[in-house]
Amino acid sequence: ETEIKIKILSTQSSIWLYCDNTVKLSKVILLQKNKNFPLESFKVDGRTSVLTIKPKEDVTTGDYLLKLTFSGTISESLQGMIKTGWVDEKGKKHPQITTHFEPDKARQAFPCFDEPSFKVRIKMVVDNPAGYRCNSAAPLIIQKNVTKNIVRSEFQETEPMSIYLLAINVHDMTQVRGETTRGIPVSVLTPPHKKAGAQVTLEWAIKALDHFERYLDCKYPFKKLDLMGIYDFNAGGMENIGMIHLLYDCAYIEKESITVKTLLYCRVVIVHEVSHMWFGNLVSVKWWDDLWLKEGFARFITSYAMDQMKTDRKAGAHMFEVLDSSYVQGIEVDKFKFTKPVRQTLRNSYDAAAMFNSLSYAKGAFILKSVERLIGAAAFRTGLRDYFTKFKFKSANFDDFVACFGNIENGISVGDYMKKWLNQPGFPIITSERVGNTIKLEQTRFTESPKYHTSQSWYVPLNYKTEKSSPTSYRLMMEKNWVIDYTLDHGYSLSNTFSILNSNFGHWYALDTDNIVFGLHQYEDDNYKLLALALRENSFVLSNATKMVEVTNLELLMKSSRINPQIVLDISRYVSKEANMDVVSKWWLTLLYIKRNLQDKDLYIKFNIYLRSLLIEKVRNAVKLSFDDTKAWVLRKNYCWLLILGVKWRVKEAIHAARELYHRFKEGNHINANFLGYILRHYIRKPSHWPILFKRLNSYPQSQKELRTMIRMLAKTDNESHQKLLLTYSRTSHIIPRSVVKSTLCYVAWRNPHLAWTYFKAHYEYYFRLYGESQFSMNSLLQCLVGNLNTREDYEDAKAFFKVNSAGTGTSGLKRGLKSANVFKNSSGKKSDTGDEVICITVKKESLTKSFSRWWEETFGKEDYFDIDNALDDFGGINED
Repeated sequence: ETEIKIKILSTQSSIWLYCDNTVKLSKVILLQKNKNFPLESFKVDGRTSVLTIKPKEDVTTGDYLLKLTFSGTISESLQGMIKTGWVDEKGKKHPQITTHFEPDKARQAFPCFDEPSFKVRIKMVVDNPAGYRCNSAAPLIIQKNVTKNIVRSEFQETEPMSIYLLAINVHDMTQVRGETTRGIPVSVLTPPHKKAGAQVTLEWAIKALDHFERYLDCKYPFKKLDLMGIYDFNAGGMENIGMIHLLYDCAYIEKESITVKTLLYCRVVIVHEVSHMWFGNLVSVKWWDDLWLKEGFARFITSYAMDQMKTDRKAGAHMFEVLDSSYVQGIEVDKFKFTKPVRQTLRNSYDAAAMFNSLSYAKGAFILKSVERLIGAAAFRTGLRDYFTKFKFKSANFDDFVACFGNIENGISVGDYMKKWLNQPGFPIITSERVGNTIKLEQTRFTESPKYHTSQSWYVPLNYKTEKSSPTSYRLMMEKNWVIDYTLDHGYSLSNTFSILNSNFGHWYALDTDNIVFGLHQYEDDNYKLLALALRENSFVLSNATKMVEVTNLELLMKSSRINPQIVLDISRYVSKEANMDVVSKWWLTLLYIKRNLQDKDLYIKFNIYLRSLLIEKVRNAVKLSFDDTKAWVLRKNYCWLLILGVKWRVKEAIHAARELYHRFKEGNHINANFLGYILRHYIRKPSHWPILFKRLNSYPQSQKELRTMIRMLAKTDNESHQKLLLTYSRTSHIIPRSVVKSTLCYVAWRNPHLAWTYFKAHYEYYFRLYGESQFSMNSLLQCLVGNLNTREDYEDAKAFFKVNSAGTGTSGLKRGLKSANVFKNSSGKKSDTGDEVICITVKKESLTKSFSRWWEETFGKEDYFDIDNALDDFGGINED
């Protein structure tokens, strides 16, 4: 039963609210001053989920009470009211009921007003089976037995809140407790065997609450905070008021069964969800078109908090790792011609699910980072305090937010600046060219095809560093064309000139050294050559953040045929001297793109040997790490992939270490997840080992990360019957979380795209029921599934299939997948269905092959620079990726 207090502000002929057609209404009563107000009818529109209540007479102004009696179903999907459970150390599953209402699924549980602008107080009573307990948004008042088999829990009334932020959990977990400096009770609900990991989560939640109270000068606005890991969960976390839901591994952190990368991710998720108690909960968005205002803000403010909380002492978490990864994530999505703005018109709440994407999170966060940098940390913090003071327990939109901040420069307000970035799709590429005593800059929109042009422009914050000068302060590039005149001794001139003092101008220059521009920059070829020489002489001439940005720029420019791959190769020669392993890892991925597109076998071998020359010493140093030395544990984050190379390159110490770990794993021991993929990658290719690993999968692993790793390795088999068995097992086993079912399909798609596609079609209703309305999973599933298709028949079949079957919230992922598949299969060079010009992959391969051949001869000469015959003896499996 639900009772809703309603205030009618003007005479109405009907009352409407939201109610899914799976909720069956049996009685509706409207009361005014405790008197029954006669109703003519009530009806749910299954298409719009709108419940219309029609009184016999018009409803006049005043206070009313609406009583609704109904029944509903527990969802098999990962939205609404969900049946899930947790698995104990013996593999037994304990039933649990949980909820996930964002953005518009509260209406699947009960009739309500679940749009974000509606703020209501909720007082709840829950009856559940004896032996279970209930947790929700507010503290418990009393719990008592109603009958022998039923327990009733009555909760305090909540503060004003949006209904999509309500959580209800019925479970049989235990609890670890603590409190903040100010005495706010905090707890983590946990399976008994996960208490140690829950204690780690508790400590980080308390640290985050204390930090945000200090930074925002605003008290935590709710009465308590619980956190809980959800076994079947479709996101990293959910910021329900007073009751945060987390990915299972992130709630119960066990260092020996998750990777260091996962540890960092989990800490980020915890702080991110805690930040939402202010950004999104205390002040909600008025409508989903401003989703960035809570999600982009949470992403940005989390990276800021991680630096302040000194998390890098254990896991290397800082702005560079947390936020700058958003740059790459957002750029990869926003580079397409068909991409949409961060802010866009939404017709209804159903469309809101598609807004939960990398643009709202990553691009939104990066733009906020630039605002904070441009106006200064103190002014930014003052604006936030003003924002929370004005809109506490209310909802706000873009105009409300930017009104709390002033100007950036030259009369350009924060609102003017942000509109340029949030209200139009894509991002700029800044091209620079040195002409005499000037450097000419031009901004255009970047897309995959250099031939695609628009008239768009942005307010682009730029600074520079030269060989002899430190980074300058940032100024706004407000026109499509600019000139840097380094003969001037003042700032801007009336002709849009950005000065570089003549005495400080060296041989090379770099733009946007702090990486605050959500865009790319491209130098003239001579500047790239000078940067290459400078880095070979001293790898520290650029900061790690600047180097990461430059590598990302180079990769995207090369993939879009804007620069010659020889430039990338020439700069890469310094990598053997690079000390930062995040930068090395980024270089490795960039160079792999060239390697995988080489068509000549001899050149392929030479390229492998070139890679080996850059990294072999780092590989040997990684192998020297003791696998059981906890002091070396943090270093494994950066070195694990080097150990995998050691196995590929047949480094004896790496092979020996892999064999030792594999035997420990076979005997039933859990090994650190950083190394699980490393050793299984080496052994899974042997047919006799597949059944051994599959049998191990049936036993309960320590973490979902370990489980995902085993599934990913099992999918690498070439045996199609084994792959089918894995897909079926993922759908039917209670040990496999429903969130991992999608991952299993993707892992198989990477190896056998035809099988994955046909299996998806055969079980389409199952997959759509799980993921079709999910904010996150349907996009990534369809992009992976369709993007890996490698035959014309399957590609055309996918296009035809989705003409008659819904892609749900995965429409943009489907578009990206079709475009990716089209690029690999379209050899005509004609335009794809999206209107983007396709650069034929065959042409790219020929270009990359010729570029590498010319670069090799120019760099090392026609005589082999390396002793290839001897290198091959040591190199072993050179043809394995």
